[in-house]
Amino acid sequence: MGDATYRISFLGDLTHRPAEDVTTTVSVGKAPTSIALTAPEEVPIDSGVKIAGTFTAQGKALPERAVLAVERSDRLGTGRLSSVTVAADGTFTINDIPRTRRKVTYTVSWPGDDLHGASTASATVLVTH
Repeated sequence: MGDATYRISFLGDLTHRPAEDVTTTVSVGKAPTSIALTAPEEVPIDSGVKIAGTFTAQGKALPERAVLAVERSDRLGTGRLSSVTVAADGTFTINDIPRTRRKVTYTVSWPGDDLHGASTASATVLVTH
């Protein structure tokens, strides 16, 4: 995130002489975030996929609820799905109707902001007939 510089001085008192200014610089990083996903291992294609998730951000609270990007990858290619908004308690749900059978991977990501780092998580579901 950048550097913070601290300047410390002591003007002195009746029994202590003043101290010269001391300056120190420290590196300040962004607060970590994480995404956790809970997905079924296998679903029939006609029932759809429901994935529950939790988004956690440490440090200063987010200014508003986070919006996470969702991507689906399957044997037909990769594409973006509708974004999901995280609830006040940090939870979210992804509902999708897969377009093909076999393994489908859902990737959820958040780009971060000025105070928080980015995070990504993936879940793979086997879609059957």
